[in-house]
Amino acid sequence: MIQAILLSAAGEVISRAIERIMGRHNGPQPEQMQDFFSLTRPELEEVLTQELGMPRYRADQLFRWVYHRGVCNPEQMTDIGKRDRERLRGVFSFPDLTPAHRAISSDGTRKYLFAVSSGNEEGEGDRVESVMIKQPARMTLCVSSQVGCALGCTFCQTGTMGLTRHLTEAEILTQVFGVVRDAEENFGDMFSNMVFMGMGEPFHNYDGVTRAISLLNDPHGLALAPRKITVSTAGLVPAIRRFFEEGVGANLAVSLNATTNEVRDAIMPINKRYPLEELLGTLRALQLPRRKKITIEYVLLRGVNDSEGDLQRLPKLLRGIPAKVNLIPYNFNDGLGFHPPAEDTLRRWQSELQRQGVVVTVRWSKGRDIDAACGQLVTSSTRRAKKEAARRQQQSELVSVSQRPNSGENALNKSRELEAADFF
Repeated sequence: MIQAILLSAAGEVISRAIERIMGRHNGPQPEQMQDFFSLTRPELEEVLTQELGMPRYRADQLFRWVYHRGVCNPEQMTDIGKRDRERLRGVFSFPDLTPAHRAISSDGTRKYLFAVSSGNEEGEGDRVESVMIKQPARMTLCVSSQVGCALGCTFCQTGTMGLTRHLTEAEILTQVFGVVRDAEENFGDMFSNMVFMGMGEPFHNYDGVTRAISLLNDPHGLALAPRKITVSTAGLVPAIRRFFEEGVGANLAVSLNATTNEVRDAIMPINKRYPLEELLGTLRALQLPRRKKITIEYVLLRGVNDSEGDLQRLPKLLRGIPAKVNLIPYNFNDGLGFHPPAEDTLRRWQSELQRQGVVVTVRWSKGRDIDAACGQLVTSSTRRAKKEAARRQQQSELVSVSQRPNSGENALNKSRELEAADFF
C-alpha cells in the first residue's frame, strides 16, 4: 500500500516536470480581464508572476511593446515565447484610442474629444477634451483629469459643468496615447511637454493623476521625464504638500489670479477654504531643488484683477517663493461676463514685473477659434445634461459674476460636487 502511494506521488512529480519541459503548464488564469493602462509595472509583474506563472521580466517586455511600439496584440510581440503569447490572450483589456472628434485650429493646435464611458440610456457617456498645442519650438499636450470640475471658478467654462467624476489613470492615459497615435499616423509630430491643465482640478483627483504620472515616467513606458510634466492647481494646499513630500517630481503651477482674498473669493471659491496667506505660506515653506521654480499663473481679467494696485501687490506676495509668473490674457467665454485686458495693460504688467526682478512670460493662447484655449474646455453633452437637471429643479442657469458674485460658490455646492472633506 505504502509502495503504491510513493509510486503515485513520484508519478505526479515526474508528470509535472515533463509538462514544464514540454511547455504544457499553463498556470492559473485571472478571473477577468484587467485594464492594462491601470497597472504600474510592479503591479503588472505581480499579475504575470502570481496569476500566470510567468517570469518577472515579461512585465518589462509588455511595457515596451504597448507603450513604446503601440502594440497591444500579444500575437505580435515576437520576443515573447509562443506559449506565453497564447496565455496572454484575453488577460488584458485596452481602451479604444480613437478620439470621438478632432478639430484643427488655424494656428495648428488640435483639440480632441474622447469618450471615457460607454453611455447611459440616452446614449451619451462621459466625454473629456485634450489639446495638442502647437508652439514655434515644441508641441505641448494638455490633458484633462476629471469630467467637469467641482471648484466653480467663475471665469472658466469647465466650471459651468460641475463635477461628474474623477478620471482613472487609465482614462488619463487613453487621452495621451490616443493623441500620440493620431500624431504619429496623421501629422508626423509628437509632444515634448505635457500639462495637466485641461478639464478638472488635478489635485482633487490626486491619486489618479499621480499614478498616471508614474506610468508616464516609467523608463519602459513612455519614459517622459518628470521635468517635462506640469500639474496645475487652483490651490488645494494639503495636496500641494503631499505632492512634494511624496517626491512626485513633476513641475507645479498654481493658478493665483488675484492679489486680495476679496477678489479671489469671488472668482475662485476654493480661496474661502485655503486663503492667500495659507496658500502662499505653503509655497514659501516648500523645499525645492536648486533651479526649480513654481509657475504662478495669473489670468488677467479686465477691471477685476488687473489694476495698478494688483500689479504692485503681486511681487510682494511672491517674496520668498522661487517662482516665475505666467501672465495669461483672458480668453473670452460667452455668458461668463469677463473680458481680456487691454494690450497696454498687459505690456505694463510684463515690463513692471521684469523691472522688479520677477521672471515673467506671457502665454499667448492657441486654438481660440476651436474653443481650445485656456479656460474654454467644456463638453456639450455634459453641459446639456446640466442644463436639463437645472430645468427640472427650476433653477436659473449660471450667470456672470457681475450679476451673481457668488455664482462660483453656488456651483461649488450644487449637485454632483463632492463634499468639502474631499478637498483634503
